[in-house]
Amino acid sequence: MECARKRGAYIQVPQNPHPNRKRPRAEDADSPIRPYDGEKKITVAIDAELLECCVCCGPLKSPLFQCTRGHVSCSECYTAGADMDYECLMCREPETATRCRAMERVLDGLSVPCAFRDHGCTETVPYAEKQTHEATCAYLPCHCPIPGCDGYSGGQSLRHHVVVYHPEVARTRVAPRRLTALRMQLADQARVLRLGDDEGREFMLVVGRDMPSGRALSVVHLVNENEPVVENDFKYKVEVVGKTGVLSLSGQPEAVDRLTKPYQATAFLFVPNAVWEADPQDVPVFLELK
Repeated sequence: MECARKRGAYIQVPQNPHPNRKRPRAEDADSPIRPYDGEKKITVAIDAELLECCVCCGPLKSPLFQCTRGHVSCSECYTAGADMDYECLMCREPETATRCRAMERVLDGLSVPCAFRDHGCTETVPYAEKQTHEATCAYLPCHCPIPGCDGYSGGQSLRHHVVVYHPEVARTRVAPRRLTALRMQLADQARVLRLGDDEGREFMLVVGRDMPSGRALSVVHLVNENEPVVENDFKYKVEVVGKTGVLSLSGQPEAVDRLTKPYQATAFLFVPNAVWEADPQDVPVFLELK
C-alpha cells in the first residue's frame, strides 16, 4: 500500500499491481449509458441555462458532445459540423469532440416540475420529456378570441370557457342553409351561433377590433373537448349590408378545441367603421351556416 497525505491526515490508497498496464475504460464511445436506477435521490437547485445547448440554446438531449474547451452541445449542433473534422460552433475552430457522458447521466436522472404548475399542474416529469408534456398539458394557458379577454387555463375547451366566463355574449339559433339576421349592436364583441340540428353544433362570430378604422369579422367552430374534429364539415357566409352595397365573406370555419396561441383568423371580413356604426342598435349582419 502507498500512503498519501491530505489536509494533514494520512489515508491509504491501494497500489496498482501493474503500473505499466492501462486501466480498462468502463465505457467506450459507442457503449450505451447505464440506466439510472433511481434508488438514491436528492433535491437541488440548478441554473436552467446549464441545461441548454451552448450553440442553439435549446434543451440538452442525449447524446451530448463536448469540445476540449468545455462547450457542451446537443446532437443536432454536433451533426452540423460533422461533415468536417468536427468544428466546435462556439470556438469556430477544429476541435476534438468526445461524448459528455457525465452530463448525459445527470439528464437521465433529472426530473422537473411542469412549467404550468402555477395554473394547477402537479406533474413532475423526466427532463427529456418536459417539452412533450408541456405541449399537451391540460393546464397549458389558452387564448380566447374575444377582444379584451386575457385567456384561461385548467384544461377546459374554448366552448366551455365562453359559456362560463362570457355570459354577456348573446346566442342566436340559426337554421341550416338560411341567411339569418343577427341584429348585433355596436358594442358586441362576439356572437355564439347554434346550428339548428340535434347535434348542438356551435360556432362563434368574432368581432375583431385590432384593425384600424374598422372591424374584422371571422367565424370559428367551437368544438367540445375530446370531440373528433373533422375539417371542412361546415361552410359559412357572412354579409354586412351598407348604404352603398353589401360586404360578403364565404369560407370554412376553423375548428377550435383550445387555442394555445393567440387567435389569428385565417380569413376575415373587414367592415369599415362608417358601416358598422351606421345603426348602433341594429348592425346589419347576416350569417348562413351549412
